Amino acid sequence: MKVIVVALGRLAVVLAGIFFLCLSFSCRDEYRHFDRGEVYLRFSQDTIRFDTILSTQTSSTKVITVRNPSSKAVTISRVYLAGGESSSFRFNLNGDTALVQRDVVLGGKDSLYLFVQTVPAYRNEDDPFELTDYIRFELNGMQPQQIVLSAWSQDAHYWTGNLWARVPYKDPLQGSYYEEDSLSFKYFFWNETDYPITDKKPYVIYGYLTVPQGKTLELPAGTHFYFAANSGIWLQAGSRLKISGTLQEPVLLTSLRQDGNYRNMAGQWGRVWLDSASGPHTVEYALIRNAQTAFWIEPDEGNGTQISNTRIENMNRHGIAARNAAIEGVNLCISETQVNLCLSGGGNYRFTHCTFANDFYGGMIGVYNRCLYLTNKNEEGKVAGRLEAATFNNSIFYGRNSLQLDINIDGESLDAMRFTRCLIKQEPPLSGANYDSCRWNKEPFFVDADAYDFDIDTVASAAVGLGDAAFAQGKAELDLKGRLRSNPPAAGAYEFYPKENALLWRWNRKNR
Repeated sequence: MKVIVVALGRLAVVLAGIFFLCLSFSCRDEYRHFDRGEVYLRFSQDTIRFDTILSTQTSSTKVITVRNPSSKAVTISRVYLAGGESSSFRFNLNGDTALVQRDVVLGGKDSLYLFVQTVPAYRNEDDPFELTDYIRFELNGMQPQQIVLSAWSQDAHYWTGNLWARVPYKDPLQGSYYEEDSLSFKYFFWNETDYPITDKKPYVIYGYLTVPQGKTLELPAGTHFYFAANSGIWLQAGSRLKISGTLQEPVLLTSLRQDGNYRNMAGQWGRVWLDSASGPHTVEYALIRNAQTAFWIEPDEGNGTQISNTRIENMNRHGIAARNAAIEGVNLCISETQVNLCLSGGGNYRFTHCTFANDFYGGMIGVYNRCLYLTNKNEEGKVAGRLEAATFNNSIFYGRNSLQLDINIDGESLDAMRFTRCLIKQEPPLSGANYDSCRWNKEPFFVDADAYDFDIDTVASAAVGLGDAAFAQGKAELDLKGRLRSNPPAAGAYEFYPKENALLWRWNRKNR
């Protein structure tokens, strides 16, 4: 028996040796036979383009696969950036980050992963500039193959906070889920001398740009502000905000990261915070994107905020959150937010020809996505402030949920609320004197909500002709695109123009 066991043991050792010997020869054979003829590597992309990157910022990473089509191995004698050390691009080839890589062996039918980034240097130029370079591959004495690298960059002013603050405020939608929502952040005091807003370069903000008492922050047409995480604008008591964009040159407030998936990522920066007793504030032609809340408005002691011809997109909390404030909104398009309008604690509100569209996914726990949350009560159900007025005229409230209006106001203030000629998605529809000639649960037929295009696509839209011409006056006479409204007008921020009429309108506007 012992002899048999020993023999079997020796046989197992011999078989294992043969197996590893074959495996060894197999591995060696793969890299012993090289294809030294004309082998053209195959790239998953031959051109890599980056979205506009602000100078000194690091882009997202692009990934390319480099494949050897031959059944035999090849030796890539050199992989390098044509621009060398002065290049604005960097690459990583299968973990190696050297600027020049030599004798890279690529097995038959095998692939390598190439990772590319760009970090544009500051040039002190007013206009955007293009960056171009090439990653070149040399093998078998052939002409180099190359991948084209392209990016646009722009210099910016960089302002950084050096003070710390912790200011508590309550989110009326969170209920008892959080005891307190406190914002701890860096900030700096703005003044015209140290922080002039005078040219077309973008402004990059780290922390909160804080406007002290007696100061007015004016953002002229074409101003672009990019905010890092936990950053924003803070208007303290006694200060004012004046955003003066135009149809052709709106003022942009958005997130610092704009490349790749960051372009449409909500919640990347904080808010424009209009603190108690600040104002009056005026906002004309602004585009605000990718924050937590576009405007957080504390009790303003009647100073008021006027917002017109403005788009608010992609907030992971609120479009506008106000507590016992006074707001007039005309030609607003607020979309892709957890709550488009969050109006609490009473106040005085008037919105005319606005589009509130809500297809937002995610957000705070226990809070449903909706276009409007309106209340004058606190968490205990007691009246916290008087609702003087809450009127919504010729507007659209539409989203993926069946509940787009969430209203909780006391009986005395109920008469102050009125919806006139609005298109509303609400199941079941609401009734009573507060809702005058509204249409319920009909399609608005937006052009492309996924692309933030809330123009009206077809005459079949329930918004067409719904509005009352009496409200299409003053700033509401033209729609958000600057087009004359029809009589009767469409509900919402955009008038309906058939495509052929829209082309004629543009020609008339250009040539008048």
